[in-house]
Amino acid sequence: MSNPPRLWIRLRDGLTRLDDTLFEHTRPSQPSLAAMGLIGALCMLAYYPVWKYALPQPYENLPLRVAGCIVLLPLAMQRWWPRRLRALLPAYWHLAVTFVLPFFAGYMLLRNGGSTPWLLIHLASMYLTMMMFDVVAFGAIFVAGSLLAWLTWVLGPHDPMPLLRLQLYLPLLAMALALGPLASLSQKHADKTRIQALTRASNNIAHELRTPLGALHIAGQAFRRYLPDLLVSHRLAREAGLPVAELREAHLEALERGMDTIEHEVAHAHTVIDMLLMAARPLDQQQLTPLQIRRLLEEAIARYPYAARVEQERVHLLEGDDFVLTGSEPLLTHVIFNLLRNGLYHTGRAGKGEISIGVEHEGRWGRIRVRDTGPGIPPDVLPRIFNRFYSYSEDRGGVAGLGIGLAFCREAVERMGGTITCRSRWGEYTEFLISLPARDPNVRA
Repeated sequence: MSNPPRLWIRLRDGLTRLDDTLFEHTRPSQPSLAAMGLIGALCMLAYYPVWKYALPQPYENLPLRVAGCIVLLPLAMQRWWPRRLRALLPAYWHLAVTFVLPFFAGYMLLRNGGSTPWLLIHLASMYLTMMMFDVVAFGAIFVAGSLLAWLTWVLGPHDPMPLLRLQLYLPLLAMALALGPLASLSQKHADKTRIQALTRASNNIAHELRTPLGALHIAGQAFRRYLPDLLVSHRLAREAGLPVAELREAHLEALERGMDTIEHEVAHAHTVIDMLLMAARPLDQQQLTPLQIRRLLEEAIARYPYAARVEQERVHLLEGDDFVLTGSEPLLTHVIFNLLRNGLYHTGRAGKGEISIGVEHEGRWGRIRVRDTGPGIPPDVLPRIFNRFYSYSEDRGGVAGLGIGLAFCREAVERMGGTITCRSRWGEYTEFLISLPARDPNVRA
């Protein structure tokens, strides 16, 4: 497989970033989109008789209002969108808001000669837009909608621009534009506070759990070390005819399983804590060293704390290439751990599926493919999986995760100069592709 042109990679990454940005702008309004679409569509039509007959204004436009209603109604019916189209909801939401707020309000303001009701409506529309988006998104929507309104006004029939009334309105608009970004700063502060709280919580969890886990580990080691001596003493006592309790083979097996369980659960808890700490802390503190990829994958697969042997049997490292990467062993190991955890969870929930990990090397790039034949990812969810704090559970009664695992994977891979992408077919498979700058595999790591 030849590498795609650099221009195409940059274009693809740019579109991905844009899509992520639109999604992040939409997320705060997501729970209310249906209600806002329905209420907005009803208001579009309900206010026509108000401004046409009850409180007549110089200009009204029923077809434009109907168009606004048609634009908003799909938001009210988003629940019934085909899953493949739901990924387009953030972009559609931005376009709908641009049409019904800055464009519609701006155009009607110009056509009504800057009448007082439309000055107030335009100001309210600006505040509504500010409440729903951050500074950058609001600026783009406001500029695009206002320019479109002005062009429509210029190219269509119109009276002279009401310069005097607009001059009186500009100070109010300027104050709104100056104060509105405070809401966005508050949202950014809330996001920062959330990340800081997660970091503090992860540190506290690590501190509170490491000590008892360490004690359990020491107890398990002592148990395993001294149990053989105890069994020898028990046998000698029985041979000497001393009264001792009977110790059956099943008892010995239960003790052996108990020791294995203690050691396994302690290792699993330490791994989960390490993954949480790794995802919550800055990645630029990690040192980069030469890494032999196949050896790293073998060790990661062996070290991963599987819940049962059947989980371990689902994971296979395929025969193939090898390459050397200048990267961080802890980062890349925990990337693999995160992908394994996700794959094992979803294949286990589906009751089917295998996880295969393959290595490819071509030219200056090496690739790691992690593929599972589990239930796949819904098409509307797939574009969002790398967004921080985005989490999805197909089971309505299930509890979604923190939404930091795959976001950490992307940040970690990018820290090492690579990219991570995902493709999936719902109901069939999910495949993560990690592309990393490679060195000659014959170079000693």
